[in-house]
Amino acid sequence: MGGRKKCLVTGGAGFLGQNLVRQLVDSGKYDVTVFDIRDSGNSSVQTIVGDLRNLKQVEEAVAGCEVVFHCATAAPAAANTANKKLMHDVNVKGTQNIIDACVSQGVARLVYTSSASVVFDGRDLVNVNEDAPYAAKPIDYYTETKVLGEKLVLAANGKSGLATVALRPSGIFGEGDPLLVPTIVAKAKQGKMGVIIGSGQNLMDFTYVGNVAQAHLQAAEALTSASCACAGQPYFITNAEPRLFWGFLGDILEPLGYQRPSRKLPWRLIFAIAVVVELIIWLLKPVMSIAASEFTPMRIRIAKANRQLDCSRACQQLGYIPKVSIDEALQRTVAHFSYLSANGKKPA
Repeated sequence: MGGRKKCLVTGGAGFLGQNLVRQLVDSGKYDVTVFDIRDSGNSSVQTIVGDLRNLKQVEEAVAGCEVVFHCATAAPAAANTANKKLMHDVNVKGTQNIIDACVSQGVARLVYTSSASVVFDGRDLVNVNEDAPYAAKPIDYYTETKVLGEKLVLAANGKSGLATVALRPSGIFGEGDPLLVPTIVAKAKQGKMGVIIGSGQNLMDFTYVGNVAQAHLQAAEALTSASCACAGQPYFITNAEPRLFWGFLGDILEPLGYQRPSRKLPWRLIFAIAVVVELIIWLLKPVMSIAASEFTPMRIRIAKANRQLDCSRACQQLGYIPKVSIDEALQRTVAHFSYLSANGKKPA
């Protein structure tokens, strides 16, 4: 093994997981095993197809590992949006299974992928650091499960020698992104991306997926230091380059041949309409089948809110400095998604 350490990446077949696995292999420091509900398709690593909800499978996957990177999650996409049981079983009970397996199998380090949304309740966040409290009312059920999962991981620090850390990435994007880019392109094709809700001046911290993966490696390394202050702590991970939320979406859409958001609508009016729509759906649900609407008051709040996060603590204690800038990351992302361009041609 040449001194390499054995590590496990849960969710290693997913968006972040694939990027993390690639960097772990390239580092030459780790023998990597992936644990996922589907095959990773990566011949350079071992893949164990399994389920986080099965403690025995998790224990077998964790056995012999020094480091576990817990990236797997049941995200609020497609059918999962309304499946609260699945999200709770995977994101909370599954995380507890990871912790229990790490403790029983003598794992030294656990790096957990949390979310910056754990402190966001729809109101503005401006240069907020990790001292901010958890959101009293998380923006959705998925975020609620991430809050619970993070609390479990941080509380487990020091248990039977296990050192834990939670990373809170904000607005992950990049090549292979399964959510942000495909979603806004689909809406652009429907003519729904031409408007800006509010002033359009709200800033958000987005983060390139490669930088998030980089932070995971650095967190694992930091946990090996006897003087490390990161054990049992959460860290925001961003590109440290906040961008106008609507401008960022336009920077993806315009090169792909779609309309950049430009026409401004007053957010209070749109919010009031969303409240009425939500009320009508609630009143009609007992008598007729109505699909949940994406046009919700919380989504309107999200669209106009500032979400600026201070990741200087990760820089100081983990050595995290994002390697790929927002501009370069945007270029890479747009090039990757050229097949979604409006005219079928690659962006210039």
